[in-house]
Amino acid sequence: PWNDFTVCPCRIAICFLYLLPLFFTLSFSWNAYHCNIDERIIMETADAVVTSGLKEAGYEYINIDGCWAQTNRAGNGSLVPDPVKFPSGLKALSDYIHSKGLKFGMYTSQSSLECAGRPGALDHELQDAATYCAWGVDYLKIDYCGGERYQQYNESWIKFRQGFDKCQQQTGRHIVMSVEYCRNASDCGQYIAGLVDLWRTTADIQANWQSVLRNLDLNNAMASVATVGHYNDPDMLQVGNTGLSLMEARAHFSLWNVVMAPLLAGNDIINMDNETLSILTAPEVIAINKDTLGKQGVRVSPANQNGSEVWARHLSDGSVAVALLNRGDVVADHVTVHWSMISLPAGVKAKVRDLWKCSDLGSFADSFTSLVQPHQVVLVRITPEKQLLH
Repeated sequence: PWNDFTVCPCRIAICFLYLLPLFFTLSFSWNAYHCNIDERIIMETADAVVTSGLKEAGYEYINIDGCWAQTNRAGNGSLVPDPVKFPSGLKALSDYIHSKGLKFGMYTSQSSLECAGRPGALDHELQDAATYCAWGVDYLKIDYCGGERYQQYNESWIKFRQGFDKCQQQTGRHIVMSVEYCRNASDCGQYIAGLVDLWRTTADIQANWQSVLRNLDLNNAMASVATVGHYNDPDMLQVGNTGLSLMEARAHFSLWNVVMAPLLAGNDIINMDNETLSILTAPEVIAINKDTLGKQGVRVSPANQNGSEVWARHLSDGSVAVALLNRGDVVADHVTVHWSMISLPAGVKAKVRDLWKCSDLGSFADSFTSLVQPHQVVLVRITPEKQLLH
């Protein structure tokens, strides 16, 4: 039944490789803790990632958001971690995270101040890149916040890329760059994939249905820019945060996987419940995101702001992941994906599989139709009985 939230019991061990999509990232601390972070919380989060099975599912980055630095730089211009919150220092914290088989991410802003009023990176990019390299940082989120900024939007990104390229030459370690913002495929979209690894395409997401849909739509406009190793980011997951129902959380997670979004878990990992964990680790849903074809899913039906839509992503084995989405507040009795929407020839028979329940629904010709409840996604994988190449 539609309200059966049972997730298939199978589990898979996912070996993350950098060249594969996608960045399974855990966890941005902002949603759960805001500025109330310290090394104990971050270490306990790393422990929870391992013991909960999130690491086994493929999540590998532990990312600190803002508020980690003192309010002023040192006399030589270097960043200084808050000694109360991080008495052991950030290199020691990085070593602890690495000892768990995980990777360490941090946060800054390209402006003179980050969002919480700590020092930003303006005119210090190369110095800060060297600092992050020495601390063993694997991932840097570069925000766009307060204070002074460069006239050219990408100047800070170019300087950080130069600094991180030098780090890679010295250490062999690639530091992932995540930046805000790139929202125009014909402007920054022309160069962004050659400069950074992922880029925000939207305003900050909130834990409500309309915010999820807004970011989904804005991100869709940038679909042509994404490729293997370089991704549009419609912002972090709100799964497990107050404001989304369980059905909405599953729909949110389904859609983010179909559109090849980075899986940035933004919930309290230490205290999450089993329902949240089951969504974040749903094996056949996550498998969509790790597909090596690296083609972002898009809306393939007409846009319908108050009703049903079809979203689809072609996969490397010739199958297609399809999300039947009901945006509206009433039941959609018949939401149909026609084979013509997903580039399958008329008359071709295809197997349809429910990816949340890990169960086959049968073989269909020309189309597949399902009832979809309000704020629900029915997520299926459609596999032609004679494989097709895309």
